[in-house]
Amino acid sequence: MKVFLFEFATCVGCDDDSIAAEGLSMFKSLYDGFSSFSEVLTTLQPEVLFALQDVPATVPSSTSTRSWEENFVELSREADFSLIIAPEDDFLLYTLTKKLKSYNLGSKPAGVAIASDKWLTYQAIKRRANTPKTSLKPLDPPFLIKPRVSCGGTGIALLNDASKIPEGHIAQEYVKGKNLSVSLLVGDEVNVLSVNEQIVENFTYRGAVVPYAGNAGVVAEVIEEAVKAVEAINGLFGYVGVDIVLAEQPYVVDVNPRITTSATLFSRVYSINLAELLVRNYEGKTIPEIKPKRRVRLVKVEAKEANFIKAGSCGLRMEVVGQ
Repeated sequence: MKVFLFEFATCVGCDDDSIAAEGLSMFKSLYDGFSSFSEVLTTLQPEVLFALQDVPATVPSSTSTRSWEENFVELSREADFSLIIAPEDDFLLYTLTKKLKSYNLGSKPAGVAIASDKWLTYQAIKRRANTPKTSLKPLDPPFLIKPRVSCGGTGIALLNDASKIPEGHIAQEYVKGKNLSVSLLVGDEVNVLSVNEQIVENFTYRGAVVPYAGNAGVVAEVIEEAVKAVEAINGLFGYVGVDIVLAEQPYVVDVNPRITTSATLFSRVYSINLAELLVRNYEGKTIPEIKPKRRVRLVKVEAKEANFIKAGSCGLRMEVVGQ
């Protein structure tokens, strides 16, 4: 079996060290997982090769005259399966998904197009899941403004007056609460992998604690809303991350049609191989029930404090909670 694995920041490059560190952590976790049972096809930037114990022979030579786009199409064509991780910004994930030439372990282009656009997401889920009021016009303050197409909390601001909404943005009711996410595996059924606590500062993602240590009743409510949101968007498949704000009740605030950073911790928390589960899901096989062995925190830090991944001036630190 051959699997084409492509994470945009790792395979093309990224000027933001914080984003590069997240991307590299997801790439490395999935590379390790896929390479345990398949041949991994990929293309890497030379500066990130240090993160892999073994450089696969299928990495194109750095002297190749082909562009990364040409390598993308060629390696996708050569593979049996493909998995793409890329930001939703400028509909990049959608564009790359349409170019795949092998079986896609992730969401279909139609699902990616809707989930990449926060306004289209709201329109799709508002009658099915509990979600904050969202508009293309100002709401009663205070309210949030968000770019319609973005990820990682980029461009989010809290407004205390009825200001004009910038072009390409939405207004969303401000719900104050605990930031959570739900990691789902969507196929013939929707399987719950994990409910995670997110570390968010000034609306920007800074890390996660996996799993969330809430009471069973609250966790069940959070899962129910996440599943309803995913079922409302046609074309979602494979790993999907749903962002939740838990106030007096859970509110769905975003749907991510791709691997999220929390998944980096799953092998350590649940002792599972996510890459293997992605293939099992595609093949329609039963997904085993998983239970946490420990709680683990992943947080963005300066590179000198990192113990997991380093990318320029930024890194990721991983530690077991309660030890």
